[in-house]
Amino acid sequence: MKPSVLLFNSPIRPKKRDPLEVENLYPRIGIASIAACLQENGIEVYIIDPEAEGLDSNGVKSRISKTSPGIVGIPAYTEEVCDAACTAGLVKEIDPEIVTVIGGPHASAIPSETLEEFRAFDIAVTGEGELTLLDIAMGERLEGIKGIAFRNENIVVNEKRPLISSLDSLPFPAWHLHEIDRYRGSGLTSGFRKKRADLEIPVESARGCPFNCIFCYRVCDNIRFKSPKRVADEVEWVIREFGATKIHFTEGTFAVNKKIAIEMCDELISRGLNKKITWSSGARAELTDMELLTIMKRSGCVYLGFGAESGDNKILKIMHKGITAEQIERAFELCKEIGIETEANFIIGHPFESEETVNKTIDFARNLQADRATFAILVPFPGTVVRQMAEDNIGGLKILSNDWSMYGKQAGGPLELDQLPLRKLIGLQTKAYRKFYLRPSRFLKLASLLSFNRVLYSLKRFLAKKG
Repeated sequence: MKPSVLLFNSPIRPKKRDPLEVENLYPRIGIASIAACLQENGIEVYIIDPEAEGLDSNGVKSRISKTSPGIVGIPAYTEEVCDAACTAGLVKEIDPEIVTVIGGPHASAIPSETLEEFRAFDIAVTGEGELTLLDIAMGERLEGIKGIAFRNENIVVNEKRPLISSLDSLPFPAWHLHEIDRYRGSGLTSGFRKKRADLEIPVESARGCPFNCIFCYRVCDNIRFKSPKRVADEVEWVIREFGATKIHFTEGTFAVNKKIAIEMCDELISRGLNKKITWSSGARAELTDMELLTIMKRSGCVYLGFGAESGDNKILKIMHKGITAEQIERAFELCKEIGIETEANFIIGHPFESEETVNKTIDFARNLQADRATFAILVPFPGTVVRQMAEDNIGGLKILSNDWSMYGKQAGGPLELDQLPLRKLIGLQTKAYRKFYLRPSRFLKLASLLSFNRVLYSLKRFLAKKG
């Protein structure tokens, strides 16, 4: 008899260190996809989301005792990995024989180091998790499972698992294992609050990223696409089965293949799905044109987020972004013209950044035709070129902390530059938010979108400095 598997949607997080990070609850498509793959192969699976379900440690312990899993899987971004370790430790308190598996970007980037640092994890999954966790659940010998690290006498890192060749072969995500109505009013579009009646469900139309931004760790660097028919089938399914009113296409590079993107939009329109849902995604400025936006708008697109990153072309070139400030401006102008809402995501503190280039970005953002904007402080995530540069003090970068709980994108803390100390970076970030939002055309809209606690925190932070 195969052991049952309990998957956490996210680890137990007693307190979010960074209130400016995304505050919404959201069901993680990676976990739902893994669960579906396990179920399809006869494995008993449960999903738990402590935050969405309002469970404290005792509530989680009760759930674990009730389901008696043989394997527990926990996902974690870098800023969550300490909480994931505490969650795994709680599992071990209940039954030390339960196999604890950590997955996600942090474990993929540094699997051996993750197991060395956190003894509560038995196995680290690197890369895509569906087939790897299935092998673990089916009782395959760990030595023969590709895409994992595990403890033997020493920590062993196995060879990489080849990428799944056909994403269409994956079953639909197991949303039925979530208490899905708990996510109404939240969403993946951004950290901004939604209307209470809306249910936004993520749909994966592509996986991976072909670009080489130096600040980003890519779990999959080759981009693969689901067929337009498969994507439309899944959209139709989440509307029918779960009452979805919004869709978020999870790739951050929508329309990197324009032909496939247009075919997908045509499929949504031909089935009348554009009359049942609206959708959002992330996009690239240089790939955006009026022909594409027109069909996207007709198919239900109402919101696009763009990684603008900087308003200085020299900085954009240094980070290997592959776009120019002029292309960014044009993309936002086109979206404004056609009536698609936009969010511009910036980062300050890039290698070789100066106060002058940051101020250039602030002025650029203020004049951009964007409805919303975020201003993150550069984070030296494991596995990135930026981290290696910071370790070598290239471009003025300097790592201040390896406390992973500090690695949120907004609060700042793990990195500074010789020429821009952390205190100065936070001051410039505060200035950026103040310049963008504290004007009549922006502030009322911002206040209407955020929760009261987040507005209060934001005002205190933004007004604290007069940078």
